[in-house]
Amino acid sequence: MSVIRKVRAVEKIFAALDSEIKIFQGTSQISCLAGCGKCCFKPDIEATPLEFLPLAFDLFLTRRIDEVFDELSTSEKAYCHLFTPKPLSLDKGSCGQYVHRGLICRLFGYSAMKTKNSERKYITCKPIKESQAEKVEAVNRSLKEGGKVPLMSDYYFQIRSIDPDLGTNRYPINEAIRKAIEYVMAYYAYRRRPPIRRKLSA
Repeated sequence: MSVIRKVRAVEKIFAALDSEIKIFQGTSQISCLAGCGKCCFKPDIEATPLEFLPLAFDLFLTRRIDEVFDELSTSEKAYCHLFTPKPLSLDKGSCGQYVHRGLICRLFGYSAMKTKNSERKYITCKPIKESQAEKVEAVNRSLKEGGKVPLMSDYYFQIRSIDPDLGTNRYPINEAIRKAIEYVMAYYAYRRRPPIRRKLSA
């Protein structure tokens, strides 16, 4: 499968997830705190290279891929390279590539995972748990009654089905981004650049 087809397949999954999250937000009334970037400060976030393939492809099309690759290769940031924290803040900031953020970034705060007993458990952050405790509890009750919340394992299964090599192994997030970039660079090392820049999904 070509890079373009893989990118489109990943974007299709992202679009479906974004739609499901909007429905979940509407029914639960849960949302991230304005300006919060606390989860992006975490140094142990892991992701698959495949979920950042749309980002890598966009960097290639806009001729920024070498620049970002060099930045990643020399960066000593413990947190995600795409994240821009607010000065002197330890919990606020913004994503410099929000449209192309990875699957883990989309799922966290708005999804559930299965426990060993196959029960679904809502996964969210401490700020949301503390500021929207009643809404979080309502979601957990809804899950026990068969309510719908995006399921992490379902979406990672879909990602793996596109490319088991790129979509299975997880790495520290900056390494995952770098591997996605390396894949695109290697693919187009002896191939012609796509002539038309595509419009990527939000």
